[in-house]
Amino acid sequence: MKNSKNLEITELILVNPKNDWSRTFTGTIVRKNTDDGQPFVFAKVIINEGKIWSSADCEKNVINNLDEICTLKLDCELHKDEGITTIIADKQFFLN
Repeated sequence: MKNSKNLEITELILVNPKNDWSRTFTGTIVRKNTDDGQPFVFAKVIINEGKIWSSADCEKNVINNLDEICTLKLDCELHKDEGITTIIADKQFFLN
């Protein structure tokens, strides 16, 4: 088998708010270390019309964060607020 420098392995995670398997979302997770050697985990999940991100020092905390954010999005209508938009560094941002 040849070595391939074009091979990229992606680690997948499942997020299921409140352990409700009827609302399960797939995301990706990336593991890195900070400059001082501390572990750093970053994950993103697409839920319905948007994406959520989380980062923490370990996978368990990231997944707990994603579960909670999904619950806020799905059950508590996070982002339903009309909010306002503003321009920052020539980009339009939504604030709620």
